Amino acid sequence: MREINVTPLQTVERAIKILDCFSFDTYLLTIDELVKKTGLAKATTYRLLWTLEKNGLITYDSRENAYKLGYKMLSYGGIVMEKLDIRQEAEPYLKELHRETGFQVMLAEKHRNHIQYILSYNSEDDFEPGSYVGKQRLLHFGALGILFMAYSSENEVNEFLSEYPIVEHTPYTVTDKGKFLKRLNQISHQGYHVDHEETYFGITSIAVPVYDSSSNIVAAMAIAAPSFKLTGDMLDQSIERTKVIAGNISRKLGYRS
Repeated sequence: MREINVTPLQTVERAIKILDCFSFDTYLLTIDELVKKTGLAKATTYRLLWTLEKNGLITYDSRENAYKLGYKMLSYGGIVMEKLDIRQEAEPYLKELHRETGFQVMLAEKHRNHIQYILSYNSEDDFEPGSYVGKQRLLHFGALGILFMAYSSENEVNEFLSEYPIVEHTPYTVTDKGKFLKRLNQISHQGYHVDHEETYFGITSIAVPVYDSSSNIVAAMAIAAPSFKLTGDMLDQSIERTKVIAGNISRKLGYRS
């Protein structure tokens, strides 16, 4: 995001604050719930909701006496998704890997303290961790986010961990900060990250970076499968195959190692 010397419009920021309350899990909200989430006055919230509703960004559900995102958001989302170069360039490669392995295949971008999935193909094992397109997760949740952290500055990592302490998802989650930082260094050197049942029991994930023409990490891709399918030679082969696919996508984006 650019840093320019212009004061943002407070009314627009308040409207965005309302829109940010909605998610896949909380797609329907009453005005009282929105007031509580945003901290805005009820009268202000109502006026903003009516303005958004009038312009197709919010829809009022009279049966539920609640609000949800409007049809125009779908249109905007479609434009964004259609024009994402990374998504367009990566899609055929991820489809190929998914057909080849049957594993879950994911592509994500980093947005400040979160990752957001921009492509996802489900596993033939019906493993559904909620990694659907549009879903956001904190950086230290899963292989993709931790990979991004490994390529972040030390200050960024420390600031993030101060605000969002590591949560233990399974007994294998690395929660000791010293060990966590040491592992990030290892990941950046080896160029990939293997999450062995640290986020989900019985599931192993492999994440690798995707670079652009300026050698910056612009995305990360991962595969996930039952751990018994990713051991020994199969794990090694899967790491190499995932790296090859990520390399192909990077080259399509103009990267030259």
